[in-house]
Amino acid sequence: MFDLLSRSPIALIVSLVGHIAIGVALFFALENKFGDDTNQSGEPILAVMANTPAMDARVQELRETLQTLEAAEQETLASLPVPDNTEELLQLQQAEKKREEEREARELAEQQRLDEEAKLAEKLRLAEEERKAELAIAKQQEEEKRIAEETEAKRLQEEAEQQRLLEEEANQKRLAEEAERKRLEEAAEQERLAEEAEQKRLEEAEQERLAEEEEQKRLEEEAEQKRLAEEEERKRLEEEAEQKRLAEEQRKRLEEEAEQKRLAEEERKRLEEEVEQKRLAEEKERKRLEEEAEQKRLAEEEERKRLEEEAEQKRLAEEEERKRLEEEAEQKRLAEEAERERLEQERLAAEAAETARVAAEKAEAERIANEQANSADAQARKQRLLRKKKQLLQQYSESIRRAVSRKFRPPSGIRPGATCQVSATIVYPNEVVDAQVISCSAGGNQMARAVEKAVMTATFPNPPHKAVFSRRLEFTFRQ
Repeated sequence: MFDLLSRSPIALIVSLVGHIAIGVALFFALENKFGDDTNQSGEPILAVMANTPAMDARVQELRETLQTLEAAEQETLASLPVPDNTEELLQLQQAEKKREEEREARELAEQQRLDEEAKLAEKLRLAEEERKAELAIAKQQEEEKRIAEETEAKRLQEEAEQQRLLEEEANQKRLAEEAERKRLEEAAEQERLAEEAEQKRLEEAEQERLAEEEEQKRLEEEAEQKRLAEEEERKRLEEEAEQKRLAEEQRKRLEEEAEQKRLAEEERKRLEEEVEQKRLAEEKERKRLEEEAEQKRLAEEEERKRLEEEAEQKRLAEEEERKRLEEEAEQKRLAEEAERERLEQERLAAEAAETARVAAEKAEAERIANEQANSADAQARKQRLLRKKKQLLQQYSESIRRAVSRKFRPPSGIRPGATCQVSATIVYPNEVVDAQVISCSAGGNQMARAVEKAVMTATFPNPPHKAVFSRRLEFTFRQ
């Protein structure tokens, strides 16, 4: 090094200056491009860290190039002869200067290349930032869209809930109005029925007073006739029961149950039709009765005023006497009716016991018949049982007619022999829940009301067998 300094001090100085200049230029270039981690807008340069390994490799490459140049210069300087004069020194200085210019040109080219690479990295960074910004905007738009959809769904749900609440409120209001309307209709109907019942009661009281003595005699005669007929019928039934101890097999019982189910289904359908027809007929009859009652009320009001003006004093005296006689007659009638009902209940209980015994014998006969009878005998027994059922049904209907006759109080002006077709609804075994007169041969509405009252107040007998029982019973009532 000292030898080189003594031989060519100028070349050494120029080389040192050149190295210093290259180092300074490289330092400022790196400082300007990568010394700060923010761009002109103050945002962080995201691409610096991503490109740091490349920059380090590039710096290492420049260092190696610089070392190569230094080694080449040293070799060049070492090969140069020691200048003997000023001309050679000038030539050496010019050559050194030329090499310095060439080196500066190379450094400038290298600096330009580094600048281009930095610009390319900046462009890549900006593109990456734009892509991330677009992704962020898209994500924000999707989030806003999702929030808007959730808001809209919530709004629709709230509107649906409000609509449902309004509908429920309207439905409750409608039900309340309908219940109030039904209540008012039922109150009006009950008031109308009460008025009709009161009017009917007054008419029936007058009719019962007039017909009581005649009815008592007739009932006594009928009771005696009924007792004789029942005694004869009981003996006959005992004889027939003894003769018919052999009855149908178990299969017949199952067939009867199936027949009863079929009849019950037909009865249910018929009852539904009859209920509807009855409702329509009742509605029509109610309107007609209201019109007749109004006309009759007006006529009676005029007649009542006239009679009150003519016979007020007479009415008072007769009223006292009538009340006394009615009370005595009513007490007597109630006592007689209670005695008759007691006798009737005793008779019905005896009939029920006898019927149960006959039914038990019949069941035992049926069990034996299941084992012994052939098909021809079974058919014959079936026919006999059908005839027996028909006979029991006739007896049952006749017992009902007699029970109704005991309670019947004929209206004034009705001749004996009038008939009415009656339909009654019965709850097993003998509870009458409804009665309706279909038609009457005489007497009109008064006769129909008297018969319906007799049916509703009569004590119906128990059916002799479940096979003859029918919830809806129709029979002809004869006065």
